[in-house]
Amino acid sequence: MWVAFHEVIEHGVDGYLVEPGDVKTAAKYAIELLSRPDRGREIGQLARVSAKKKFCANDVIPMYENYYEQVLASAYSVKAAR
Repeated sequence: MWVAFHEVIEHGVDGYLVEPGDVKTAAKYAIELLSRPDRGREIGQLARVSAKKKFCANDVIPMYENYYEQVLASAYSVKAAR
């Protein structure tokens, strides 16, 4: 599951990734963000921009529609070949 977060978060740019159970590293990043509010705001702004680019419905929905159309076309061609 940890690997999937790399698609959403760019470590050190718009968030921090920490291995599950690595409390020491998570605490280090939390302290950094709490002691540098400007950095927290910057990361938050970059995360928002990144999320809007990667997950905007106007972009994502057509990709899914295209994918499903390809799946259906493939299924119909397999069925027709039988």
